[in-house]
Amino acid sequence: MLFAGVDPGSESYAFSIINEVGNQVSYFEIPTQSIPHYSLSAVRRLLDYKPYCIALPSGHGLPLVRGNQLNDEYIALLTLSKSKEGPLHSILNAFRFMIINSFTIPSVVEIESVPIYRKIWIDMGTADKVASAFFYRAYLSLSDFVLLEMGRHFSSIMVVKDGKIIDGFGGTVIPGLASPGAIDGEVVYLLNKAGISVDKETIYSGSNEERSIEILEMISSSLAHKYDSKIIVSGPAKDKISIGEKMNLPFKEAAIGSAMIASGICGYAYRDYIDMLKSNGNPVSFMRLKGWDEVVSWIKTL
Repeated sequence: MLFAGVDPGSESYAFSIINEVGNQVSYFEIPTQSIPHYSLSAVRRLLDYKPYCIALPSGHGLPLVRGNQLNDEYIALLTLSKSKEGPLHSILNAFRFMIINSFTIPSVVEIESVPIYRKIWIDMGTADKVASAFFYRAYLSLSDFVLLEMGRHFSSIMVVKDGKIIDGFGGTVIPGLASPGAIDGEVVYLLNKAGISVDKETIYSGSNEERSIEILEMISSSLAHKYDSKIIVSGPAKDKISIGEKMNLPFKEAAIGSAMIASGICGYAYRDYIDMLKSNGNPVSFMRLKGWDEVVSWIKTL
């Protein structure tokens, strides 16, 4: 019995297959820029292993929507993008027409163990970050830790306490090596006044590496002190960080974590950890900004 998961990274998509006891059977990566052209081939390559179930790449997350139930509205929620093109759109569309046992996984904002009052952002950590936290929870049997994920573009921080995710800061909220994180409201106001639209290209560039590392280490250290937890630093840029524990692994934790989630949800090796994923809502359910109802209505038209 085999189980699969996919990590939709900024530079590469990682595909993992594990068996019923959690041993890795296969692992491969495809450059992200190639996914729109080879999404069907990538999915077929994964399906050649005949996995019993698959945890889909889930972007901003949805709690356990089956692959064959995905429609344009669900994909718009997962991607939060007006464009119907791009790597995540392409691979989700490839999966949606396959008769396989597959499902989406939640992002941090949808996790029930995160208190409602903390859900003031959409991006508290995307679904792949949840998969990384699941990996360390299950692989190391850790109940309490702060996970600082250091990608080459984005970073994230999550807090796991008593085996549950209780807080998170996603890559468009805190700075990464390439992304500046949250943008000063005054800057957004001035861009708007100058007639410059704020799009994803705007929010994905313009960081300062020295300042981003300083902020990430401050937040992680503060959370570790508050919750009396260790810091784990993961991701391809983890050596930029001077604090925390690091593991040199020959794979992306989110890909293996996704496969572990597939195994657990389907009742196999990691089923005892699945309570960590109890979730509800969707990425736009929790915002309370003025005019947000109009945004929700607009998303339904995408």
